[in-house]
Amino acid sequence: MKQSGTPKKILTGKKLKALEALITCDTVEEACKASGISRTTMYRNLNDPEFSKALKSAKRQLVNRAVLRLQQTCGDAARALAEVCRDKDAPASARVSAAKTILDSAFRALESEDIEERLKALEQRILNGGD
Repeated sequence: MKQSGTPKKILTGKKLKALEALITCDTVEEACKASGISRTTMYRNLNDPEFSKALKSAKRQLVNRAVLRLQQTCGDAARALAEVCRDKDAPASARVSAAKTILDSAFRALESEDIEERLKALEQRILNGGD
């Protein structure tokens, strides 16, 4: 398959330092200090489309890793909710809260599955010329 556009540019040197600082520091000013880059240069980098694209990609990777960590604990969370829900000695408010969370999550999962099914059907109709 033919790729369009120019080859992907890889950030190096000061731009890479700037990117790393931006994703680890709380403010642009802190990122400037951490990377040894002036504020003017940092904002010039932020206005550079290739740099902005790389920064967005790095942020997305951080979020994806965090989401993966959360997903890995879903089984534990579900078991904890079920335990509270079943615990006859737990306060009624805790049991009701656990039950509500379980039901809400189940309903949202069903809605997501329904939406995904409908979206696939629409995509298929589009691919088949709208039949």
